[in-house]
Amino acid sequence: MFAAIGRFSYRFRWPVIAVWVVAFVLGLTAVPKLHGELKGGGFSNARAPAQRALDLMHARLQTGLASIQIVFTSPTLDAAGPAFQEVERRALARVTPATVPGLQAIDTYASSGDRTLLSNDRRASLATLVFSTQIEQAQQQVDRIRALLRPAGLRAYVTGDPAVYQALETVSASDLRKAETYALPFALIVLVIVFGSVVAAALPVIGGGFAVTVTLGVLSVLARRFSLSIFTMNTASLLGLAVGIDYALFIVGRFREELAHGSGVADAVETTVSHAGRAIFFSGIAVMVGLTGLLLFSYMSLRSIGIGGAIVVLFSVLSALTLLPAVLGVLGHRVDSLRLFGRGRSESRFWHAWAGWVMDHPVVVLAGTVAVIVVFAGPILRIRTNVPTATSLPTSQEARQGYDLIQARFDRGALNPVEVLVTWDGVGRPDPTAPGNLAALFEIGQRLARLPDVERVTSIVNQPGIRSAADAQAFWRGVALSDLTGPASGASVAGGEAGGTGSATAAGGGAAGAPSPATIAAAQRLLGSTTTRNTVLFQVAPRSDPSGGSAQTLSQTIKGLPMPPGYTLHVAGLSAGTHDFLSALYGRFPWVILFVVCVTYVVLLLLLRSAWLPLKAVLVNSLSIMASFGALVFVFQQGHLSGVLSFVPEGYVDATLPIIMFCTLFGVSMDYEVFLLTRMREAWLETHDNRRAVGFGLERTGRIITSAALIIVIVAGSFATTSILITKAIGVGLAVAIALDATIIRILLVPATMRLVGGVNWWLPSSLERVLPKIGEG
Repeated sequence: MFAAIGRFSYRFRWPVIAVWVVAFVLGLTAVPKLHGELKGGGFSNARAPAQRALDLMHARLQTGLASIQIVFTSPTLDAAGPAFQEVERRALARVTPATVPGLQAIDTYASSGDRTLLSNDRRASLATLVFSTQIEQAQQQVDRIRALLRPAGLRAYVTGDPAVYQALETVSASDLRKAETYALPFALIVLVIVFGSVVAAALPVIGGGFAVTVTLGVLSVLARRFSLSIFTMNTASLLGLAVGIDYALFIVGRFREELAHGSGVADAVETTVSHAGRAIFFSGIAVMVGLTGLLLFSYMSLRSIGIGGAIVVLFSVLSALTLLPAVLGVLGHRVDSLRLFGRGRSESRFWHAWAGWVMDHPVVVLAGTVAVIVVFAGPILRIRTNVPTATSLPTSQEARQGYDLIQARFDRGALNPVEVLVTWDGVGRPDPTAPGNLAALFEIGQRLARLPDVERVTSIVNQPGIRSAADAQAFWRGVALSDLTGPASGASVAGGEAGGTGSATAAGGGAAGAPSPATIAAAQRLLGSTTTRNTVLFQVAPRSDPSGGSAQTLSQTIKGLPMPPGYTLHVAGLSAGTHDFLSALYGRFPWVILFVVCVTYVVLLLLLRSAWLPLKAVLVNSLSIMASFGALVFVFQQGHLSGVLSFVPEGYVDATLPIIMFCTLFGVSMDYEVFLLTRMREAWLETHDNRRAVGFGLERTGRIITSAALIIVIVAGSFATTSILITKAIGVGLAVAIALDATIIRILLVPATMRLVGGVNWWLPSSLERVLPKIGEG
């Protein structure tokens, strides 16, 4: 089959090249529009419990579907004072539902009396812009809001998820240009050193560039119909440049080898595709299998990376099997044109001597390499994961600066409470302030307030002075009477200042007096924002970090609270959403690992026709992945090299990174295993001598594997210079894993292990031998 593809690509070389050129031009025209068509975010799941609770909150309370925060700061003015509030009012004067489509309301301290909108030092204030539209539509209004703001005398920072996602789009496009500026010239230099010829060195760059450009064009088309994450663009480019150049390198290297052995151009193309092309085909399948593991998750961000990665690998394989052979058929012996220097036999002798040394000292090599890998993997024992936030952005971005101000100077627990929605249908009266409902709700509020890690609870029954259900009933009866007839004389309530999230101050027990106008106003705001028919919202502020483990545990404890008969509890908010996200990721991750490992084993079984070698490949791959995880913890969690790589460590690893790295690395690092073992198998089929086969494979592929790995390290390392943290981390993790894989694992650990195992390497049960199809052989 692969020989036929080689003959076809050679015979119809000009039409093949023409088709690829047209596809390249079409892709090139679509690339500038791509970053605007991709979406930020992609970390929500409509079926998650917290998301369903949030949707119910919106349906019943009209809480808004998205929000943008604006942080106003002043070095001198008191944020609670009239001067600050007047300047803030003027700054927001032009930001109205009439000028900003989808804007539903603006909440400030001045409009709500909510003290959580003031910073702890009272030098900053938070304005929350609530939208009735989804995040994507709110994101389109970020630039309009910035243009409408007039913060004379104050410094304003526009942040929140829509602003963060917009910044991710802008920075991603800039990062891609920066990475390509570094990657392509250095990769070309390495290729010139490998081949000694400018023409031969240019071909892998052309092959990789064509694959990436066509892929980005296809993604642009898909993004108009389906939601794809902004992370797709950079990860697809990283993978495409890496594997595309690698596959082309193996094709060009094998073609030159065949010419050196005296083959004609047509025969060299056919033999190259028959052998190297077959290895590339199975290697590409292995990479795509790993990436399709990301499709098993429910989150758009991960699925998008899987889709983009699989498409770019597909086009990289097609480029290596068709475009490169066609170009080589046109060039023929001119592939070595513009030679800068020749290559002697000293390098061949080096790899021959290296292979001999490894064969003679397999136990020492095995022990030493395992020890090195254990050292690199060690930090993984201390891994901590959390959800991605605005910290993915560089600190130079306004959305990140605003986020950092909120984290440092505001009450994070109060701004990100556990949202507890209590509903009842068919039980009692629909009015939340009916005496029977208040009695049940008061008991629920007390249970919430008594939980560990709860700073305070805000609701219509959790107010200062309300110490019993009777107090709650008296207070709301007094507010209702005051609303109808003016201040009521018989209510057991005392006036007070609004505090917390629209809290109303009450005094229970026999304290005489009527609600003050301030109390009535605060109570009405609270009632309007947190209740409706058959519905009451409790806002539970945690003492700890709202996205941390303690707050997540709190959200799950709340879910398990017993409810009065007929009442139902729904939990939303950052803490519950974070728990759902992490549970969904790592609850499914073991099944993804099982899927990827099993399918990869079958693919390698078909390629190598050995029962042991695919298992060994899976085990060895696991070692390089563990080393990569250790590097991620060492750098991005513990903060080593943060100054060199220009990022601020957060003390945890992005929860998506281990999953993305596993699904990416499992296939990419398998490339070298495939190319190494296929050359060994060629020798085994000729000699049936395990030692000679292992030594031959290492001797023939050692230089090309280390060169290919160096190119991937350069490409991945260039993405370590980018600004978005997740892209930077993928680049660092991939570079470390491939560097170890090609130097420690493939040219030391693999041949040493195979030398020790002996003839078992090539064992295949006769029952399997009879039923396994021979793909591309014979």
